[in-house]
Amino acid sequence: MPDPVARKKSTSPRRSGCGRSAGMIATLVACAIACGQVPSSAPALDPTVDRILTRLETRQVHDLRAKVSWKLRYVVDTEEDALTKQGEIWYRQDEPVARFLVRFDRKIVGGRAHKLDERHLFDGRWYVEMNSETKTFTRREIRREGDQTNPYRLGEGPFPIPFGQKKQDVLKEFDVALVPPTASDPPRTDHLRLTPRPGSKTGESYRVVDVWIAQEGPIAGLPIKVESVKLDPGGQVNSFLTITFEDAKLNQGFSASVFELTPPPGFDQHEERLEPVLPPSP
Repeated sequence: MPDPVARKKSTSPRRSGCGRSAGMIATLVACAIACGQVPSSAPALDPTVDRILTRLETRQVHDLRAKVSWKLRYVVDTEEDALTKQGEIWYRQDEPVARFLVRFDRKIVGGRAHKLDERHLFDGRWYVEMNSETKTFTRREIRREGDQTNPYRLGEGPFPIPFGQKKQDVLKEFDVALVPPTASDPPRTDHLRLTPRPGSKTGESYRVVDVWIAQEGPIAGLPIKVESVKLDPGGQVNSFLTITFEDAKLNQGFSASVFELTPPPGFDQHEERLEPVLPPSP
């Protein structure tokens, strides 16, 4: 979930938190990660895991477009009760930072499909959420102008992406293990299990995160499926989240107009800005 250090102030007539949708997008782009210290007693890294993480770190991604499916099931629900949203994701390296858009156009509830128009955009400064069901258009300031931090880096920003990350940053937060292949795995993938280290920030929200990474083809070295076991504030498992990517197109380019998003007529508009930075007290 977008979680800037500074508190936000809302210019809307009502208080609007980031909510489940914002948290969902952060998980979609990656898993919320906080950086810790690698324990000196950590066991030697499996050579295969080392190779996979190195490939993740060195994989060059200028732009990416793919179909995406997001599925949430609570522990009290049956599979039929799960909520699934389907759509597309666009990501592109830009200056000063990368931008992304996620657009859901279909949802499945109780085994029945419904049309949907839900969009989530990060333009490098603002996180924008448009929901046609609630007719709301919300802008949240994530970065100030001139901010030199990287919003996509593990342990530094609110949107840690699942590629181009440093192997050392991953190992600071997780114990990483290779899982033997099974018949249910996506074809031609490596399966890594990421277990948050004791005392880590991630461990407060996740019990475990499983990632399947493509072994070959144009998207080799990129995650194509993520499953996470989520915890409630009391530390109990409360839900399961599954995200899959299909028909990925890598470094093929697309128009910047994808990232243009304006509120439709009749939508309730809200804006949340970061609190101003105050000078230090004398």
